[in-house]
Amino acid sequence: MKTIFYTFTLFPLKLAFLVWDIVFKFIPVRILKFLGPFKITKKNLSIAFPELADHELDLLAKESYKETLKSFYETLYAWSRSNKKIIYQTKKIKNRFLFNASEQNKGLIVFALHNRSIDFMLRWISSQRSHTSLYKKIKLTPINNFVKKLREEENCKMVETGIGGVKSILTALEKNKMTCMASDQVPARGLGVYAKFFDHDCYSFSLAPNLARKSKKPILLSYLSYDKDIGHVMNFKKPSKEIYSESGVQVMNDEMEKVIRISPSEYSWEYKKFRRLPLGGKDIYKN
Repeated sequence: MKTIFYTFTLFPLKLAFLVWDIVFKFIPVRILKFLGPFKITKKNLSIAFPELADHELDLLAKESYKETLKSFYETLYAWSRSNKKIIYQTKKIKNRFLFNASEQNKGLIVFALHNRSIDFMLRWISSQRSHTSLYKKIKLTPINNFVKKLREEENCKMVETGIGGVKSILTALEKNKMTCMASDQVPARGLGVYAKFFDHDCYSFSLAPNLARKSKKPILLSYLSYDKDIGHVMNFKKPSKEIYSESGVQVMNDEMEKVIRISPSEYSWEYKKFRRLPLGGKDIYKN
């Protein structure tokens, strides 16, 4: 399986990104508008940035769609390279001292957002410290088995989203271990609460702030970004202390929103983030 993914990512990352940049210069927006993911991307951007004119949304959606394709390439790249290679490709670690300091306190909760490739980010984190983290099954069984095994390298453990998985993470934290989770997806019912995200009611994943409040363990926001002059950058950010309060989910959303606003095109907007509205709400993704 690794060989297959390797053949799809023969180009070095910078060269592959350059190719995507050139290709997208010649793709008109009117062609992209026929693609479902592009439609969702533009809809989400129109919610997040209502001040933008339609043509501005088109351009931002096009740029974001291009970056999403780049992040898919990053994922395949991460699935087919060694941890040493991922470490080499991660050219800068911003606020690394926050991540390193947690080793002294023991126990750490890392919540992430889908800025570029989650798997690329996880490969770097796993290379530094083992963790017990949530895992959402991939529909294709061979790929699912391969990715799960890959993510469990370096003595890491993947647990499925659900009550059993949450219990495993709590046990890991009690033993002063680390846990990582993407907190910007729409959770299963019962695992989230409604909180504002870009001034819009959004059913939000509440596990990370709930764990922080109950365990009193350190919590960090982590995300991957890309600088054309530097390369891939791993970022760590300490959220407001209010994340340990009852309003922790809102604080988490606010922290993620701040990051997204720095470089909106790097965020993966093709998910139906606002699909689970309060009772009586209209499906905003239907025309």
